[in-house]
Amino acid sequence: MGGVNVDLLIDSGCKLNLITDKTWEMLKQNKVEVSNQRKGTEKHLYSYGCKTPLEVKGTFETTIKVNNHLEHATVFVINGGTRDLLGKETATRLGVLKLGIGVNAVMKTHKPFPKFKDVLIEIPIDEKCKPVSQPYRRIPIPIEKKVEQKIEELLESDIIEEVKGPSSWISPVVPILKDENDIRLCVDMRRANAAILRENHPLPCMDNLLPKIKKAQYFSKLDIKNAFHQVEIHPDSRHLTTFITSKGLYRYKRLMFGITCAPELFQKILEEMLSGLEGVMNFIDDILVYGENEGQHDERLSKVLKVLKENNVLLNEAKCVYKVQKINFLGHELTLDGAKPLGKYIKSIAEFRAPKTMEELQSFLGLVNYINKWLPNLATMTEPLKKLLRQKQGKKTNIGDLWKEEQRKAFQELKQALSSIDTLGYYDPDDYTQVIADASPVGLGAVLIQSDSKGPRIIAYGNRTLSELERKYSQTEKEALALVWAVEHFNIFLFGKKFDLVTDHKPLEFLFGPKSRPYARVERWVLRLQAYRFDIKYKPGKVNIADPLSRLCQYRNAPIGKIDDYVHQIVEQACPCAIPLHTIMKSSEKDSEIKNVKRGIYSNDWDETVKGYKVFESELGFYDKILLRGSRIVIPKELRKDVLNAAHEGHPGIVAMKSRLRTKVWWPRIDKDAENIVKQCKGCTLVGMPGPPAPMKRRELPVAPWMDVAMDLLGPLPTNDYLLVVVDYYSRYKEIKFTKSTTSSQIIKLLKEIFSRLGYPTSMTVDNGRQFVSEEFKEYCRQCNIRLFNTIPYWPQANGEVERQNRDILKRLKISHINKTDLKESVWEYLMMYNSTPHSVTGKSPAELFFGRQNRDKIPSLLQNDNRMEDSEVRDRDSIQKEKGKEYGDRKRRAEDSTVIEGDKVYIKDMEKGNKLAANFKPTPHIVEQANGADIVVRNEETGQKLRRNVLHLKKIEGEWKVQNEDGNEKQSD
Repeated sequence: MGGVNVDLLIDSGCKLNLITDKTWEMLKQNKVEVSNQRKGTEKHLYSYGCKTPLEVKGTFETTIKVNNHLEHATVFVINGGTRDLLGKETATRLGVLKLGIGVNAVMKTHKPFPKFKDVLIEIPIDEKCKPVSQPYRRIPIPIEKKVEQKIEELLESDIIEEVKGPSSWISPVVPILKDENDIRLCVDMRRANAAILRENHPLPCMDNLLPKIKKAQYFSKLDIKNAFHQVEIHPDSRHLTTFITSKGLYRYKRLMFGITCAPELFQKILEEMLSGLEGVMNFIDDILVYGENEGQHDERLSKVLKVLKENNVLLNEAKCVYKVQKINFLGHELTLDGAKPLGKYIKSIAEFRAPKTMEELQSFLGLVNYINKWLPNLATMTEPLKKLLRQKQGKKTNIGDLWKEEQRKAFQELKQALSSIDTLGYYDPDDYTQVIADASPVGLGAVLIQSDSKGPRIIAYGNRTLSELERKYSQTEKEALALVWAVEHFNIFLFGKKFDLVTDHKPLEFLFGPKSRPYARVERWVLRLQAYRFDIKYKPGKVNIADPLSRLCQYRNAPIGKIDDYVHQIVEQACPCAIPLHTIMKSSEKDSEIKNVKRGIYSNDWDETVKGYKVFESELGFYDKILLRGSRIVIPKELRKDVLNAAHEGHPGIVAMKSRLRTKVWWPRIDKDAENIVKQCKGCTLVGMPGPPAPMKRRELPVAPWMDVAMDLLGPLPTNDYLLVVVDYYSRYKEIKFTKSTTSSQIIKLLKEIFSRLGYPTSMTVDNGRQFVSEEFKEYCRQCNIRLFNTIPYWPQANGEVERQNRDILKRLKISHINKTDLKESVWEYLMMYNSTPHSVTGKSPAELFFGRQNRDKIPSLLQNDNRMEDSEVRDRDSIQKEKGKEYGDRKRRAEDSTVIEGDKVYIKDMEKGNKLAANFKPTPHIVEQANGADIVVRNEETGQKLRRNVLHLKKIEGEWKVQNEDGNEKQSD
């Protein structure tokens, strides 16, 4: 406005553009003149729709500019105003105010997320670990845009940055759906975490903290918002966080969830930040402030908040708790009277139901025996329950009819003792820690255990009932879910500490390993645990004390038994069972086909439906009611499928299955039925050999050079270079370019240089590398009118020409590497040889077919001009134009033939004059030794130095001339 920056607020209730008298004074100082000044009244302002009645001092016309949009507007100067306003009409025309349905819509703007002041961490990396570059995992199409938007948000918030070149560490990104149709972007850091060294910074424990807060009466707990993202990573360590997306490579600039050393690093940073302050402690991002009285607490809290503000720490106010007398911290409830474990960690024991089977009773007694040293009179208390063990031996036998008042009383006493023992107390992060988890058909259970020199102790219990959907999971999925839930349930004890995760399900050792690639559901669970440092261990179920926690939880929803029955039924039907002879007898007796065969054998009355049996009439006979062919049983129709399924158990091939059947059973077309079973088996199909390939299709030779080309990337080389190879299908001529980066923008840059010399081809064949399938590369091809063909994924034969050329190039690179010569020099030597050598298919060298001439190389030849085109017309035109140019130039410059001859004495032009008053020619004379037109060679008589100059640089000496001696005197010479 008038060349002065003025901040204008938008007011949709006022139609006028208003500025205060203070702003007006500033404008006058910048020589903005007022026109049409007039006094205003409250009534006048109301007539324009302004809500605030103010006095108008004057008006002036001006131009307001927003995002290169100019609008002419009238501005009112008001007296006594507090802010400048941009009216509704002007704001609407400028496009900064929208009215209607979207009036409340606000465009999201992302500012850089705050970071700790003067904090830059380096992630300790084990250089012995070989970097792992993992491939891109495709994102489901429905959430591709959401992933792109999330990446843009992280970029704008300065949390991640784009990676321009290659990276040694690359991890895949895995999107996880959240509530409200949002996603969380996770990076699978399992392979990268293997190279991270532990910081070995101790985390606080309750044993050390409780003595400090024993007299505290007031507490406050502060939570840091997105704590890890407020810590910046040193540029030298960021490569470890590189992840791959459909848009290229990115890496984190801030500390991220998923790095195993992150909790210890953050704990160390925050402890250093809060050092020197009294009455404060932190466990990672949770800060506890306490005081013995209200005044002391408030003073300490004020100092802590001041330090956090000075270090640019952003708090999550929604999770902060201020000045209370009871608070939860590190799994304990802190009160005026002291600390005690949280109720949720012992609630699961109090809610135990009575066991219903022998197996559940044994699990409960196993848990009791584990902590027997803290339970007095254990043998007496457990005797009523052990009576049942001695009476019933079957593990799954129902004990409901034997469960009497005596057993009920003993169970309640034991449950009460378990929930009130003193071992559920203080946790020490320096002690060996185990999490034991288990899953039953109805629930999950977990126990947190620590061990020291005194032996093991239980820190906390946990259990929950499975939902209706979770009960339909396979047992492996239930066991995996139990591990994930247990770790997250005990997160306050485990985050940042190494521990053992114990399961009685053997397959989980592999599923939760660093190299596993499980299916989607389990993979999401695995990623939820990647921020924890644990070793998964297998222990048999008989020593799993978490078993009763998963089995003795309260039943909810009755259909559990029905689901168990349904699963059991599926298992029974899926497993082929042996067929006893009495079953074959009953089925043979009812089988109409075998009845007809029996009539044919005994009455010679063969029905049309059993012609297949009549051929083997001499081999057929009956044993009781079973039909035999020799020593083989003829299987009735209704049992043939069961026999085939039994024969295919173990998944034999067609030949093996036929051989197995032929030794024991038979029926017509048994071989055909065996073949069909093997072909219909999904497992055999998935692991079997692929079908025969389709006949080869040869590409037709293009009509001219540089019409159809093929392109591919070769690398990386030991120098971290990649080779871009471009081959012409007509001439087999090829271009090779070295590059450090393989992004689409870099490939386009190299192609522009090639196309500037050779022009655009008609079509281009490439593979499915992310450089060649990006929208940026496709758009470039559209702009250049180049048809882009992508080969079939995982089928390099579709681009066989360039793949064959890559093999030749790779051979030369290997030779160069062995001989320790420069790789680029070797590639250039190979290109010179290749483009000058006749091709085995065309019989002509690539250069000859491409350029119409033979390359001149180091091999002597008499046929250098053999392929020269007829150019007499070009030569005549060149001679005429050059002669015209010579005449014009000589005339304009007044050129004359040189008169300098051998033996003349000349002065030489001074090419490096020291100042503007210096002479144009040096005073030292020279003698002309050679004269070839304007090309003159002169010699200094005194020094003997020879110089070559143009005639314009010389001045001929006429008549007598004098030479100055070293003492300044002159001597005369002819």
